[in-house]
Amino acid sequence: MRLLDDEALQRSSVVANNAMNRERGLDGVNSYARDLGLHPLDRLRSRLAEHGAAAWLDLCCGQGRALAQAARQAPDGLELVGVDLVDHFDPQATGVDGLTLVTASLSQWQPDRTFDLITCVHGLHYVGDKLGVLARALTWLAPGGVFAAHLDLASIRLVDGTPATQLVRRLLREAGVAYDARRRIVTRTGPAVLDLPLEYAGADDQAGPNYTGQPAVDSYYRPLRTGTRPDPAPPPRRAVAVDDRGVRVEHDGSIFEVEWRDVHRASVSRFVVEIADIDHLELTVDLVYGHYLTVLDSDEGFAAAVAEFARRSGRPAPDLSQSRAGHDDIELWQQDG
Repeated sequence: MRLLDDEALQRSSVVANNAMNRERGLDGVNSYARDLGLHPLDRLRSRLAEHGAAAWLDLCCGQGRALAQAARQAPDGLELVGVDLVDHFDPQATGVDGLTLVTASLSQWQPDRTFDLITCVHGLHYVGDKLGVLARALTWLAPGGVFAAHLDLASIRLVDGTPATQLVRRLLREAGVAYDARRRIVTRTGPAVLDLPLEYAGADDQAGPNYTGQPAVDSYYRPLRTGTRPDPAPPPRRAVAVDDRGVRVEHDGSIFEVEWRDVHRASVSRFVVEIADIDHLELTVDLVYGHYLTVLDSDEGFAAAVAEFARRSGRPAPDLSQSRAGHDDIELWQQDG
């Protein structure tokens, strides 16, 4: 397989796909509000009321229609910036007061300010270094600012072809970045340094259609033994318990409880990346509304939780010492219906 660098990828017909939806508006059927599950102006109006000014950055903004609609509807004090690789902006979006449209590659472009809202609607599907763009964009958030973007973890792989879904999901969680696996949306409130032990190796523009039905780009990374910081702080220890009430997770002084009616499925798997010194078991609890909980074998109560899930489904507790990396998850429990 031939991996493309950024220059070659930008010339790809997949990235310049004419069938790509570049006409998405602010609200309605084909809109940001529907695809992201949040209305940009709701967030921006509250920031305007609080600070007297607000700024929205839209990455891979397409024709810029949503930004232009926001500019016309919002009160004074709103600054809007849209960035897209292709100079194909809606003529009605150009020359709008408070709106700046930029033609540039996200791998090179750098803003000169922070933003109260940063969005990327289905744009990362066509970006090579998806994690690099994500890491840079999170540093552009103002304190209390919100980031929301579609990110398909199935399109991220290690250079040997190993899917990196579980690894990236864990790294995002440890960095305080939320990921909705059902809607494939990554979110964060407030700026963050995403210190990932992964080095971008190139992109495959022949990966075929992703979950949207459109041809997309797979991104490949080399695992590193450490991230960019020499002494990253260890994540706070967690504890898990499963009982008649549901699932309870304690983490960093906070308690998260899920009732049984909200638990969809529980499974356990082994995850190994030898070069990055990663080898552990993961208990994943999928919730009916698309989110999930992940508990590592180093967390207090891990083995008891696995055994309790199995008991409630009438199965013997699995022999976790026999689990192998790369094989299917071991299902422990699933909600009927």
